[in-house]
Amino acid sequence: MKSRCIYSSNISSELSNVRLVVDELISCLQHNCGKLCEEVLFDLKVILNEVLVNAILHGNHGDESKKVKIDAGTTEKGDVFLIIEDEGSGYDYESLCEKHKTAVMDLDEMIESGRGIMIVKGLCDKVKVNKKGNKIIILKSIDKTHPTAEHV
Repeated sequence: MKSRCIYSSNISSELSNVRLVVDELISCLQHNCGKLCEEVLFDLKVILNEVLVNAILHGNHGDESKKVKIDAGTTEKGDVFLIIEDEGSGYDYESLCEKHKTAVMDLDEMIESGRGIMIVKGLCDKVKVNKKGNKIIILKSIDKTHPTAEHV
C-alpha cells in the first residue's frame, strides 16, 4: 500500500514537547487532508497524547537525553498512520493485552500500567507494536463523510 509521510520529528523526552507535537501534527494533517470532523480530531489528540506520554515516561523513563521519533502520514485510502518510537527497552504488548482481556473492565480496578494503550487501541483501526515493544504503528480512519446530526 502506498503511503505518504507528511510529518516527521525527533523530540527530547520532555513532557512539555507533547502539546507542541500534537498541535503541529494535527495542523499538518488538516493542511494535507482537509478539515477533519471534531470526533476524529478528538480521537487523534487522545491517541497522540497517550502514545507520546507513554514513550517519554515509560519508554525513555523521562531521560531528556533520549529521543522519541514521530512519523505521520496518509495512506492511499486516505487513512492516517502514526509511527512513534522511543529509545527504551520496550515492553510485552501481547502480554499486556492479555492481562486486560481477563481483567474486570472497571477503570478504577484496571491495572494502572497499560490503561493508556488500551484506550489507544480502542480509538484506532489498527495497532501494531514491534517485537521489542518500543515502536508503535497506528492506523486511524479519517472518513470525512461523517454524517451531520439531524435536528428534530
